[in-house]
This record gives sequence, structure tokens and C-alpha cells, in this order.
Amino acid sequence: MGLLSQITNTHGYYQREKLRERGVFGTLRSDFLVAFGDWDFDPADLPDPSLSGPEKGSSSVHIWQGYEDKVMPFQLQRCLCRKLPWIRYHEVPKGGHLIVHYDGICDAILKSLLLGEDLPMYKPKAVITEPA
Repeated sequence: MGLLSQITNTHGYYQREKLRERGVFGTLRSDFLVAFGDWDFDPADLPDPSLSGPEKGSSSVHIWQGYEDKVMPFQLQRCLCRKLPWIRYHEVPKGGHLIVHYDGICDAILKSLLLGEDLPMYKPKAVITEPA
């Protein structure tokens, strides 16, 4: 709770009552285990999945990041996307860590994944223009 008490969130997901709800707690727990767990590889060394497999070019990787996320900083995702330019990076300008709970975000994610429709508001220009 020490870290979580420092986080401000207008949606109230980090409030003590909300953290006791199975979905919110499970989401945060999983995210922390993945982020701070011991990995046997460097994610920056991952190959482009669209270049391999029987249906080349049919797969893609997307990262959706809240710009105001206090758990996983957007800078980390931007750095990874500079190293792996084949990742399609989407940034929610006023989004925190639990952006999937925000109105309209799931629709935007599904439209991007299934229809290839990306809303301009989730394409940060800074990802392209920041120096490596």
C-alpha cells in the first residue's frame, strides 16, 4: 500500500476498497509480477513475429500505455518501442495504469487489433521524434 498510497487516480482504482475487488487486485498483482519478475531473456531482443511463421505478415504486437501511469512509466514503453520499431505503440494521454477500465478504451483497442483502425489521439508523435 505504500507505493499505491502515493498514486493519484481519478477513477479510484487504488482506493483500499477497490483493491479488495478481485479484478482490480488481480490486474495489479499480475502487472507487478510480470514487471518485476525474473525474465530469462531481454525483451529488446525479441524478433519481429510478422517475419516468421507460416503466415508471414499476419501478426502484430501492440502496446497500450497510459501517459499518467504511475506504476509502469511511459518512458519504459517508449524506450522498448524505439528498440523494437515493429511494435505498434498507443498512448492514452490522460490514462493511468488501469486504462482498460476507462470508457471507450476497450473499443479503441479492439478496433485497432481487429480492424486496423487507430485513433490519432492515441498516436504520440514523441515516440518517433525522441532521440534514441
